[in-house]
Amino acid sequence: MKTLYLIMATCLPLITQPTYGEIIMPEYSTVLPKTILAPNNISAITNMGEYLIVGSDEAVGEKGNENVIQLLKRESNGQYQVTHNHLLLEANKSDGRELDIEGLATEGHNVYVVGSHSSKRKKIDPSESYKKNRKTFFDKKIKEEKNRDWLFHLKLSDEGVVQTKEHITLRKIIKNDPVLKTFIKIPSKENGVDIEGIAVKDSWLYLGFRGPVLRDNYVPVMKLKFDDAEKTNELLYVNLNGRGVRDIASVSDGFLILAGPVGGNTMSYQLYHWNGMDVIPGKDRKAKEIGRLKLLGEIEPPMNGKAEGISVVKEDEQQYKLLMIYDGVIHHMDHYKIDK
Repeated sequence: MKTLYLIMATCLPLITQPTYGEIIMPEYSTVLPKTILAPNNISAITNMGEYLIVGSDEAVGEKGNENVIQLLKRESNGQYQVTHNHLLLEANKSDGRELDIEGLATEGHNVYVVGSHSSKRKKIDPSESYKKNRKTFFDKKIKEEKNRDWLFHLKLSDEGVVQTKEHITLRKIIKNDPVLKTFIKIPSKENGVDIEGIAVKDSWLYLGFRGPVLRDNYVPVMKLKFDDAEKTNELLYVNLNGRGVRDIASVSDGFLILAGPVGGNTMSYQLYHWNGMDVIPGKDRKAKEIGRLKLLGEIEPPMNGKAEGISVVKEDEQQYKLLMIYDGVIHHMDHYKIDK
């Protein structure tokens, strides 16, 4: 009986995280202005003072090669209006027209924008021949586009004007990483590398990966300093019950993680609190050293929507007040109050 008791006690910490939570309903919704440049493809959101900042994973402009973030201000009637369009990258066809903006984060006047750093593969096209469709899965059909591999840092003035702009790539870091290098050429929708969220805390960046989801459902979060990414980067891990990171946002005692499906499966979207520490256990780790995740609830996007981004606009001892945007839902943003 003593042996059985010890086995049960050892297993208890492994089953404390529930798989599903209560559905969190938005408090109300806002219609975003028609001046949003890619209203059906908003993929990232953050805030800086009185400004809301949004980005799209689709390029815009006449040639479909302008990658832009937009600043919005809330007016007295509660509606938002675009005040600035900031061009990050005017891309070309050979390196890819899209930056594939997937994450935005701010700290003070510093704004960080990250591309997915992902590879891609075209979808099967029923209007094409059987033979051509089968070739879609050939190795040579996987595309790597250099312009998806940028991480931008902007400094804005109080008035929202760009004062400085610089960028780096994480491609070399990922290719040399003993975990991620295996997944660098795998298309993002097939569990390949896909950065989908970014947060900043005390000048440290935390980059959340939608994929890969590794064995036992561990998902990497890369921590680094922008000014010395190659020397400072390290991987931390979270476990989101088979989901990947769809966005991550800083809060007072850690981070909120929006979790969702890696590819096109029908997994639900969930919101977690994470204390910012690696959750991988080990017999040589003290309990206080191990990361902790708390499932706050389930997110049900509007019809045809995919939960893509969160921005924390206020926090007190009891609640988080946040905004959420969706891919596939035009001009729509939800407001949430979520208990801690």
